[in-house]
Amino acid sequence: MASSPEDDFSDLKEIGIDVVEANETLLARKFGKCLKHVQTVVASLDNRTLLRLYGFYKQSVEGPCSIPKPGWYDLKGQSKWQAWKMLGDLDKAQAMEGYIQLTLATCPDFSLDGTSSKAPSWVAVSAPIPEANSSAATISDHIRSGDLDQVAAYLKHNPSNINRLDSNGLGLIHYAADIGDSRILELLLKGGCQVNLQDSEGQTALHYASSCGNLGCVQLLLDYKVDCSVRDSEGSLAVDLAENDRIRHLLE
Repeated sequence: MASSPEDDFSDLKEIGIDVVEANETLLARKFGKCLKHVQTVVASLDNRTLLRLYGFYKQSVEGPCSIPKPGWYDLKGQSKWQAWKMLGDLDKAQAMEGYIQLTLATCPDFSLDGTSSKAPSWVAVSAPIPEANSSAATISDHIRSGDLDQVAAYLKHNPSNINRLDSNGLGLIHYAADIGDSRILELLLKGGCQVNLQDSEGQTALHYASSCGNLGCVQLLLDYKVDCSVRDSEGSLAVDLAENDRIRHLLE
């Protein structure tokens, strides 16, 4: 994603805090409970989780991102924009569910019903996907859920798509680097995915792994001789977007 500089999210409304529930549906009530809970733990959440909550919240309230990408000088704005944009055409109900499940996965002591705080096993900290047997699930869904077998099956039957950009302007390698799944990333690279494949904004998987703080993916990409000198459309190198000093030192 574009970048993830530390953000204190002082404008708490950005992640759904202090928002009045729009209706009394069960999903909306659960969503509202999560919004209130996040208010109590926001100071303890890492930047990546806050960004994902922001993306789900914006998608829940406004739908797919349709605003222009912030300028190169607004790194925090770019980070938030990308977190929202990554959700593509996910509908509002699914985005609400994503916010709920991310809250449950992040806060194991929090419960919606007072009996169980366990999130379903398919939850990933990126975006919810349809059930595994649903025909609506896409290859990006399988990557975001960490379903190695489904990704391998897709590559076997659709080898020509391995370097293709989707409607969001992203390649499979970008999704893997963003979610931080080095197993899937290596599967893609071994399958012939271009290590320096650029998305519609000129970013490589290294930009994504670096900005998300995914050290394992950064190291794997370096092992596959990724070009650290590639600049995105804003002129940024992957090292410029590094989420932490360990990654920054690795790329310098």
